[in-house]
Amino acid sequence: MDKIAQEMYKELKDRIFPFWSKLKDEENGGFYGYVDYDLNVDKKALKGSILNSRILWFFSAIYCLDKDEKALKLAHHAYKFLRDNVLDKENKGLYWMVDYKGEPVDTRKHTYSQAFGIYGLAQYYKATGNEEALNIAIDLFNIIERNCKDENGYLEEFDRNWNLKENCELSEHGVISSRTMNTHLHILEAYTLLYDVWKDDSLKESIKYLFKIFKNKIYSEDGKYLKVFFDDNWDTTIDIKSYGHDIEASWLLDRAVNVLGDEGIRDVTKKYTMEIAENILNNIYSPEGIANETVEGKTDTSRVWWVQAESVVGFFNAYQKTNDIRFIDASKNIWEYIKRYLIDKRDGSEWYWKVDENGKPFEMPIVEPWKCPYHNGRMCIEIIERVKNNEVSR
Repeated sequence: MDKIAQEMYKELKDRIFPFWSKLKDEENGGFYGYVDYDLNVDKKALKGSILNSRILWFFSAIYCLDKDEKALKLAHHAYKFLRDNVLDKENKGLYWMVDYKGEPVDTRKHTYSQAFGIYGLAQYYKATGNEEALNIAIDLFNIIERNCKDENGYLEEFDRNWNLKENCELSEHGVISSRTMNTHLHILEAYTLLYDVWKDDSLKESIKYLFKIFKNKIYSEDGKYLKVFFDDNWDTTIDIKSYGHDIEASWLLDRAVNVLGDEGIRDVTKKYTMEIAENILNNIYSPEGIANETVEGKTDTSRVWWVQAESVVGFFNAYQKTNDIRFIDASKNIWEYIKRYLIDKRDGSEWYWKVDENGKPFEMPIVEPWKCPYHNGRMCIEIIERVKNNEVSR
């Protein structure tokens, strides 16, 4: 994997990093929120809290990787915009969306976006030691625990004043769902990174609580996958198998176990995350990419950028747990597929959103509120660091 790690470092520093660097908005703060398929930048596009938080994480993580001072300056820029424009000073929490000048235009609060705020801020704290950023992350943790949690798990969408609303933003396929695997996964991801820098007992208990939800409510023992959408009582609202989320969760849950250091949780979690990875490898994986999802029995066979990126990491993580050569071969093959089809080789671009089964790109934006440097940038950083550290999960 040494050669692949070198290739990924080059991809990270020669393509992904320069692309996102040039989107810095010097006049209004933050980063431009939209680039169309033809690479036209809309300087007046809305700026989403999730995109800004992921950009904050990305530049902070690059600085942690190789002490690139340009990345650090960009992280400072992203942090300032989040603190000054995305954070609601009166009612707390992060707005869903601000305009290009940084004025709030969609003041809803979503648990998912609060989690990504924590994720970006915790990584920024790792990069800088900025206590103000850590304190904002801790405040967001307390806000989630106070406003977004009930006796049955975590709820999703709220108005500016934290009154519960229908979960419109993270429901799909015409079905409104009160709880989602996706939000719970990214709360766990954010809490894991926060716990890495802030060893708080209440945070630890919340992480343990999330592990129980994943094992008892979200994981399908029969199907070896994670159910996606639920009502208040954890009954599924629609039959979906989300293959990218499955393989992403297989390593994020393992990472949480390692950071938490709880041996009882370790044994249970490592077993079923291995079952998830095995299921994807045996039933979904192809050297020609990973399909997106299956909804009510119908499979979307498009190859989405983030699904492929998370597959590279998830399969590599499974290899480190087992030394099973099938997983390392799958990780390598998906990387080769990414290089052939998903990397946009036009000058000044990054990655396509998705391609069809023949590798033809869909004419979708290169940047918008959900299209970010988080998945592909993290793939590069994860593989580089795992190869460098010879990291092996027990």
